[in-house]
Amino acid sequence: MAFDCIVRGGTIVDGTGAEKFVGDIGIRDGYIVEVAPSIDGNGAAEIDAAGLIVAPGIIDLHTHYDAQLHWDPYCTTSGWHGSTTVVIGNCGFGFAPVRPGSEERYMRMMENTEQVPYEVMQQALPWTWNTFPEWFEHLKNLPKGVNVATYLPTNALISYVIGPDEAKTRPSTAEEKAEMARLLDEAMDAGASGFALSYLGEAGNSHVDHDQSPMPTDIMAEEDIYNLADVLGRRGDGTVMLLGELPGMKDPRRHVAEEVARRTGGSVLYNIVMVNDRDPEQHRDFLRWLDEMTAKGLNIWGQAFAHRKPLDINPMHWDQWNAVPIFRTLSSAHSVEDKMALVSDPAYRERFHREYDPKRMTEAGGRIERYILVEAEGSDKLAPFCGRHLEDIAAELGEHFIDVFLDSMHDTEMKVLYSSIENTGHNTDYVAEMLGHPRVLGGTSDGGAHSKHGNGGFWSTDILLHLTHETNAFSLEQAHNLLSLRGAQAFGLDDVGAIKPGYTADLMIYDFDALDYQPRGKYVVVNDFPGGDWRKVTYALGIRHILVNGVETFRDGTETGATPGRMFTTSRAATREMLAAE
Repeated sequence: MAFDCIVRGGTIVDGTGAEKFVGDIGIRDGYIVEVAPSIDGNGAAEIDAAGLIVAPGIIDLHTHYDAQLHWDPYCTTSGWHGSTTVVIGNCGFGFAPVRPGSEERYMRMMENTEQVPYEVMQQALPWTWNTFPEWFEHLKNLPKGVNVATYLPTNALISYVIGPDEAKTRPSTAEEKAEMARLLDEAMDAGASGFALSYLGEAGNSHVDHDQSPMPTDIMAEEDIYNLADVLGRRGDGTVMLLGELPGMKDPRRHVAEEVARRTGGSVLYNIVMVNDRDPEQHRDFLRWLDEMTAKGLNIWGQAFAHRKPLDINPMHWDQWNAVPIFRTLSSAHSVEDKMALVSDPAYRERFHREYDPKRMTEAGGRIERYILVEAEGSDKLAPFCGRHLEDIAAELGEHFIDVFLDSMHDTEMKVLYSSIENTGHNTDYVAEMLGHPRVLGGTSDGGAHSKHGNGGFWSTDILLHLTHETNAFSLEQAHNLLSLRGAQAFGLDDVGAIKPGYTADLMIYDFDALDYQPRGKYVVVNDFPGGDWRKVTYALGIRHILVNGVETFRDGTETGATPGRMFTTSRAATREMLAAE
């Protein structure tokens, strides 16, 4: 029997949780057709995987590569780290449907919250679409080195129907509800996988618009959310991504997730669950709620932020501060000069001392007194203290840490760089407890967003290292089930995420002993965005081959140039129809 590709002699971790074994994989027409201890026949291409782990490609459910797809078909850094399927349109941010003349506003939304540079989007996006079906067709025609699924982004939907500013002042009318329902139906028919939104309210919300007000979906009427949920319920199709809480948030929106799950009858991916090394009740409370939802028969999944992502914090590029009012004032001063004037203003400094509350900083990147000074270019006073915590620096200088913090911004002309690891949760027992829960999903890479303080596409590599290589908290079988099949099933992809006949031939083949990422604890700055703009990245080590739809896209960390990626949808029957029509 002839195959397009045979992967021979690897240690197969098939993603189902079953025990690993040594064997061959036969691939034809983008699908796995045979898995056996030894396969007779020839492959047009053959990969010697002896001594290597062969696992399903990573399913990266939470990304913002909506713009980056236009200049980076591999969606790096996720693509470097073994992701073979990415989902875009998350948190309600995206580019369709759009009315002519609103394009800039959509890009400003993406920039203000997800920190995709406006000038880069302005160069890269052709804006040849208005409707969601036109956008989906546009995505199908882009060269892709990964498979892509997309939600209908609810910020775009509500802006299209009501207007981004008016939507913040009132609920929709009956006519507008009907139009939003019609447009969701239209999007689903075209290939959308459901709808996504953030719903964080006004307090404790780092999702802010160009004027520092919340994004439209964050304060939309609950009935408008349920109106969309009813569409999916009637169709019996689609997934909902709902960002309803951040760690420490006083008013989580779990009741909305529960009602949406009840109305749709389908999956709700509810964000976000994290461990807190100082407070195990943070994640355990979330897990108990998931158990309650499961007991009620509701299909709700908790989406975790579980990798050890260093947070590079610079006052020109860090948006998580916007969850705290005192920092929103700083964000609203856009230029370097305006920010420098603000942090030197005695009235603002007095207000900062008065309002600063370390308990409020959980959702904003952690307490500033625990920030680690990384760079202090331009400040002779602070330069000798790089690598130390801000509170320790302040104690040695005999000053209050808030004054040192504000001075550091002024004296470096806003170039100061801090790092925070306080909220990312390193306690292995807590991380394993959270990710071991059957209703928790492993990844929130946010890939494509926040490029100035570090792309999180290395999340899967870090989880593998943390839980299997460094600690043995998980078996490889458990880890790859978490990173692939569990996410595919939660999202609604029924033949993705496992190494079984009939499944999409998406594979990552790696050397377990060499698996790593670099640099550790920081990032590399690269100027690979359109116009030479920069971002911060983390490279993968030890991944020998990545296959997407049976075609090798990376070999030893280098792109092959192949772009076999496809558009996927939660309706896999619709996906097969799309593929057959191509």
